[in-house]
Amino acid sequence: MKAFRLFLVGLFLSMSTSLAAPLPQRVLYIGHRSSAFQPLLSEHFAQIKSVPREQFQPAQAKDFDVVVLDWPQSGERHGAWVNGAPLGQRHDWHKPTVLLGSAGLNLAVAWKLKGGSGCTCLAPVAYNLRDHPIFQSPIKINIRATTNIPTPHTFSDELKVPTVEVLPLVDNIKHFETVLKDYRAGWSTHYYEFADMPEVEVFSGGINEQTPRSAAFWRQGNLLHFGFEQSPAELNEAGRSMLVNALAYISRFTEDQPIDVTPSVFGEEKIGISRKRASRYMTNAEFRLEWTTNEFSPATLASFNWRDRSSGRAWIETNAVWLHPGAGNHLEIDREAKALGVPFDAPDFLPKTIAALHEEKTRSDAAILLARYAPDGPGKDASVDTWENWWKENSPCLFYSELGCYRWYIDPLDKKRGIPTKDLRGPARADRTKT
Repeated sequence: MKAFRLFLVGLFLSMSTSLAAPLPQRVLYIGHRSSAFQPLLSEHFAQIKSVPREQFQPAQAKDFDVVVLDWPQSGERHGAWVNGAPLGQRHDWHKPTVLLGSAGLNLAVAWKLKGGSGCTCLAPVAYNLRDHPIFQSPIKINIRATTNIPTPHTFSDELKVPTVEVLPLVDNIKHFETVLKDYRAGWSTHYYEFADMPEVEVFSGGINEQTPRSAAFWRQGNLLHFGFEQSPAELNEAGRSMLVNALAYISRFTEDQPIDVTPSVFGEEKIGISRKRASRYMTNAEFRLEWTTNEFSPATLASFNWRDRSSGRAWIETNAVWLHPGAGNHLEIDREAKALGVPFDAPDFLPKTIAALHEEKTRSDAAILLARYAPDGPGKDASVDTWENWWKENSPCLFYSELGCYRWYIDPLDKKRGIPTKDLRGPARADRTKT
């Protein structure tokens, strides 16, 4: 009997989206589906307003606590990305915002944010839900009320288990093996090469066509990605509760902002791929060796027999640590870093390189490396004393980002609060004045 009562309590918590009173947040919906979102938002929040995306001006968000951006893919790169974002300029936007579906992709490409790598292949099924406060309030969601399904074939290369636990966000799914085709696809973000960024936190993944490591429900700074494409009318109680909680949670992040600059693979400029991905070009048989000519500089490829995979594997195992984007963002050996013997992403790179400024033999290379990887520093021509003072002042708030253009960044929230970046993670980055 006790077990049955606990079951009923868990079932109620997983299904109920009712609140005793509306939440205090004032919400502005921007998009083309206002009639589909208005009932849910009006039920749970104090004030709601909608505006078509084409008519929105950033000043209209002034009196609202959180914005919901609904920005589907147009199918044309020019209109969606090159002409800019409906929210205006990245550096001017400080409003907490929920990005619905492909809005996460579109804004990431336009503003060079995280989220610009992935696929439009997300089913309305959450996977690998983290134990996170966003599932606890204002509506408690039982993330353990999952369904056991056969491991999707798209996950089988990475997950060597027969089944996985998932949380369906729509009701009455008849065939999980075809769920990716049976529902409109949302945006699945390949986050795994930036999951350790200070202003990023992942709440859940989702069933998608590429990898179990992709994120569906996650945050970067004041932007929260709700990658699922379904409207509230299509979502079940769990899905609607996640959306309500998303708005309440992100409303607390007015001080946090996206930090690094991450060009997207879908943007106009060529990006410098990560060294991890570059290594797979040489070692993974699924990658054709000819593809390396798009990612490595001609001089780099001329230095070894890249047409032979065994030779490429041996070369990359020795040299990957020194690869960085050169001209045209093609990867090449960073000769200054290799000569100094300090990998540019290592925790001791900056203090060791600054120390190398003292020696005449290493001073020139060190100055070049500091200017290259710490562009927020005092500059190539600065004295060693100036660099040492800069390091002393900023060392607690520095972090390296590979996809953010291979460089070290300063965490502005650390500078504002005086708390080391390593201790400013997840919910700790929320506004201190709000609960």
